[in-house]
Amino acid sequence: MIELPASPAPNGMEPALLDYGMVQRGASSIRVNRPGNRYRIAFSYPPMQPDKARTFTGRLTRAKRDGVKITLPLIVPQGSPGATVVDGAGQAGTSLAVRGFNAGYPAKEGFWLTVVDANGVGYLHQITETVRADAGGLATLTVEPPLRAPLADGDTVELAAPWIEGFVDGDEWGWSVPVNRLVSVGFSVEEYA
Repeated sequence: MIELPASPAPNGMEPALLDYGMVQRGASSIRVNRPGNRYRIAFSYPPMQPDKARTFTGRLTRAKRDGVKITLPLIVPQGSPGATVVDGAGQAGTSLAVRGFNAGYPAKEGFWLTVVDANGVGYLHQITETVRADAGGLATLTVEPPLRAPLADGDTVELAAPWIEGFVDGDEWGWSVPVNRLVSVGFSVEEYA
């Protein structure tokens, strides 16, 4: 898994939910939900000096094969949630029980989170209903897409600095070097798990 330098950070992102379900049409229409929905995010970076861009392009070239991990550029900070972990094994669907919140932490609709399983694989989700942690630091979050991997009690839930990990999307990847010698870098990452 390749990590890019922290600076410069992405100056924009375009998230897309990849939906493996469908609408089956006939005499009446019915929504057929299938497991495996996940995110693809297109990232843009500010123009970089050639020495800085060299590191980015070198690592992104490797990331085509090895995958990349990128912290999301949050428009609004998501506060200080605490040391949050999964509260109980065997969870499924769109509800995620979490413990370790700071008392009263507001997990707001639209906040991003990454759940990290025992193998260190991160799964990106978004909170779809605002909930406040109770005095004991417990809360049940409603998330999309539905949970898609078995989680163990105590797996990490990252809200302060969520990330996406996956492969650089597409059959090819390139960058622009205009006459002003400032290199423009942009790419999409699709979750592989």
